[in-house]
Amino acid sequence: MSSNTSTPTHPESQGSPPQPRDGNREAVLTLVKAVPRPSRGYRETVCCAGITAAGEWRRLYPVRFRQLVAGQQFERWQWVEYSWQAPRGDNRRESRRIEENTLRPGGKVTSRDRLRMVLPIVRASTREAAELGESLALIEPRDLTLKARAKGPARIEAERAEFREAARQQSFLDRDVKDFEPCPYAVAIAFTDQDGVRHAPQCGDWETTATFFKMRQRGASDAAIIAHLRAEFTEARAGRRIFLAMGTVAKRPRQWLLLGVIRVPDLAPGQLALL
Repeated sequence: MSSNTSTPTHPESQGSPPQPRDGNREAVLTLVKAVPRPSRGYRETVCCAGITAAGEWRRLYPVRFRQLVAGQQFERWQWVEYSWQAPRGDNRRESRRIEENTLRPGGKVTSRDRLRMVLPIVRASTREAAELGESLALIEPRDLTLKARAKGPARIEAERAEFREAARQQSFLDRDVKDFEPCPYAVAIAFTDQDGVRHAPQCGDWETTATFFKMRQRGASDAAIIAHLRAEFTEARAGRRIFLAMGTVAKRPRQWLLLGVIRVPDLAPGQLALL
């Protein structure tokens, strides 16, 4: 049975990108794994996105992540290769309709190489990204704050019901996975972009939800968990930088969602120049 907190483990090695030879095959470095969402056609999907070796964003869909066998699951900072087709009903240039059974995870990029990989795709704001025709963006925010508001019992039950209803779409060929448990808190991350505009989107990063449930299983109080999330995902620290991965909705292209909070080890200017 898969759970909210199950994550695969892979050695942090062989971080070079795969070299696909087929025209409809690509490889991306995974940056985004958003929280699972119920889906009518696929039971449950996860918004995954990353960048090619050339620094171009790719949005992978549909990814039924918890249905993937262990050898196909992948982590943030891991290369993954796949075959794809043109998406239906989605004209965003980064979008790829993947063939799920062709997913092949590769090596992981080491901590030392991560900043070099992401700096070329950083934008000042979603406004700048939109002007460039982009529907995915990486932003380095200022003045980050995390706010957590407890969901009422009715809302939690309604979210559970959505996953139960979607589970009825399951094929007899699908893996038997436990219904996804929604986080009992609505987590928002407020920030100021480099244009000076303040935002406060809901956080859709799966890592924050997984961290919440892992700490609860270890006996931590909700107050302690929220304090930990605040420190880990928004606190300014020497030696690291925080980036926010933002993405639009296909049917609402002007609406930007917070898909991931990406923490990257910072390097001294001299170190970065040597990479």
